[in-house]
Amino acid sequence: MARRATRATTAKRKKAAPKKSSRKKTAPKKKTGGIGRLMLGGAFVAGTLSAIIAVGSMLELDRASDEFGRAADQSAPNYALAEPEPTPMLRKDYKLSDKASVSERGRTGYLVSDNGQPASEDVQERTGGLSDFVTSPASRKPKRDEDILPGDSGNDGPASAVASADQPWRKYAALTQDTGDKPVIAIVIDDAGLDQPRTARTVDLPGPITISYLPYARDLQSQVNAARNAGHEVMLHMPMEPSSATIDPGPHALLARYDRQKILNEMTWMLDRFDGYVGVNNHMGSKFTADPERMRVVMEVMKSRGLMFLDSRTSADSVGYSTASSFGVPAITRDIFIDDADDAAKIADMLARTENVARKQGFAIAIGHPRDLTIGALRKWIPEIQAKGFVLVPITDVLRRSMQSVTG
Repeated sequence: MARRATRATTAKRKKAAPKKSSRKKTAPKKKTGGIGRLMLGGAFVAGTLSAIIAVGSMLELDRASDEFGRAADQSAPNYALAEPEPTPMLRKDYKLSDKASVSERGRTGYLVSDNGQPASEDVQERTGGLSDFVTSPASRKPKRDEDILPGDSGNDGPASAVASADQPWRKYAALTQDTGDKPVIAIVIDDAGLDQPRTARTVDLPGPITISYLPYARDLQSQVNAARNAGHEVMLHMPMEPSSATIDPGPHALLARYDRQKILNEMTWMLDRFDGYVGVNNHMGSKFTADPERMRVVMEVMKSRGLMFLDSRTSADSVGYSTASSFGVPAITRDIFIDDADDAAKIADMLARTENVARKQGFAIAIGHPRDLTIGALRKWIPEIQAKGFVLVPITDVLRRSMQSVTG
């Protein structure tokens, strides 16, 4: 009996062996699963790192852009070339009627009263010089949906905005080719007009580009006419107060200590200096553009004249774009400053950043100045980006795109 028991025990042990062997065979499966999980984890980490790098690049771009904005706020052109004139008492600017004088013809943002005549002085006093465009009853036409700007009800009444077809930002816009779905780039050259030889070299650049003229330069209308004849778009570069009290923004600049009347006086002087511009962007202005109350006065004027506003964003605290939007003023902000460091390598780097922004969001707005290095870099760069599939456009083309994306 003892032998049988021993054999039975042995047999049981022999039967258990295959199970042990079977477990060994499953070991490679565990190993395979570990590799798969490792590969999946690696892919996740790689994706996370890519996202972090992308976010970091955009944050770095924003940081560099704001840094260049602050530099722009401290850069002053040679005001010795300016043509400072006394600021006149506020006078109303009206859209020309058929009976307007020859000297008044063609003035940007001119407004008319209900009877087609320039509004009377008592109307100007009641409205603070800012009554909106009013057409004669016979000339009023219903607005189409595509003509109504954000913030505009589309109702023609005693305080309606400039009719769409007559808005200077549309009327004086430079022609744009059909770009399809290609990324577009708008180059804006600020501080134009003071240094006439360099401004003329800017006009000779392949375009269309947008050239923004300081209002106190000499011979402005002839300079502007040359730019428009060359196919470029024109803006008014309006000086505004910077944060630093030691920096001079130039003659007739808008200062944060000014009351409403003084702001209106200075704006009237600047906006009357020349004709044919689509809108305004700020020269310096880190202090003034951060003041909501005073920027509201600016946007009332912009709205009444049918002008667009480009926020140069010389400060992260600027309320220019948001205030313009609340008034229904067509507005947009710049993306890149090209050359506030007058250095060839840095200019090349910022132009490369401009391309990256255009690839990512479909458009980019880059601001530069009429300087030798900048003009030389743009003359070489513009044909290069066109060969890469980018399209150079005026600022109003980018504005239309942004408005379409907002309105759907």
